[in-house]
Amino acid sequence: MGKLSEDLGRFSESGRGMPIALSRPQGALPYSPVVRQAYAPTPKARLGWGQGVITVGDVVLDAPNCALGPDDSMREAARRLVAEEHGFVPVCRDGRFIGVVFDDAILSCVADDRTPPNVAAILTTQIPTCTLQSTLVDAVRRMISCHVQRIPVVGGAGELLGILSLSEAGAAAARDPAVAEVIESFGSSPSRFARRMR
Repeated sequence: MGKLSEDLGRFSESGRGMPIALSRPQGALPYSPVVRQAYAPTPKARLGWGQGVITVGDVVLDAPNCALGPDDSMREAARRLVAEEHGFVPVCRDGRFIGVVFDDAILSCVADDRTPPNVAAILTTQIPTCTLQSTLVDAVRRMISCHVQRIPVVGGAGELLGILSLSEAGAAAARDPAVAEVIESFGSSPSRFARRMR
């Protein structure tokens, strides 16, 4: 009885987290999934963490002055990609964001010996965007799910306000546990190497 009393003293009086063998009488029925769930340890709560605590507007964005127009040449797009050392260059028409030109689109043109008249011919409109009011963790989830290292930030009228980089979001992770958790899980996931980040 002394050993049993010592074991019981290490657990809460409510019984949650208590080993089944200590809390159930000897003549009880075999353990069922319901019983196991009733005595399972209580998970830690993350109060306010899941939705993030800072927004995209709270971090430093890359300036939008690197954007091209749809009538600019592929050569100019290549120059911008080399100068900026990023995976894509944004394209705007009359101040409104309309898409991006990825570096692999230009490489495909070179490989096929094609020279499109302008970047509108190789424009990609399927790219995630966010706003200044978006939570940073949501923007990071979009970047990771779409395998991009940067995401355009647009305003209410569709204007390009800047570019959010994954590295800048990582620098702000110390202020937002939700961002830190997403980036940490991404870094430890084998799927990270399944596809190249652009």
